[in-house]
Amino acid sequence: MNAAIPLIFAALLFCVGVYGVLSRRNAVLVLMSVELMLAAVTINLVTFGAIAPEAQRMHIGQIFALFVLAIGAAEVG
Repeated sequence: MNAAIPLIFAALLFCVGVYGVLSRRNAVLVLMSVELMLAAVTINLVTFGAIAPEAQRMHIGQIFALFVLAIGAAEVG
């Protein structure tokens, strides 16, 4: 798997999220920007889990991605 494309996409998504957090004053838009940053982290975790060697691949990236989704849900609550 070519990991460059998802990693570049995640970096761009994270940059958009950082820009939104730093430039917005509305709380809802700041939370949306934080969710974009969490989505970028999730993409990175799944990508790194997918490119891991077969002996070390235990779906760790996907498990941590579920934790990130739980953190995002708790943040909104």
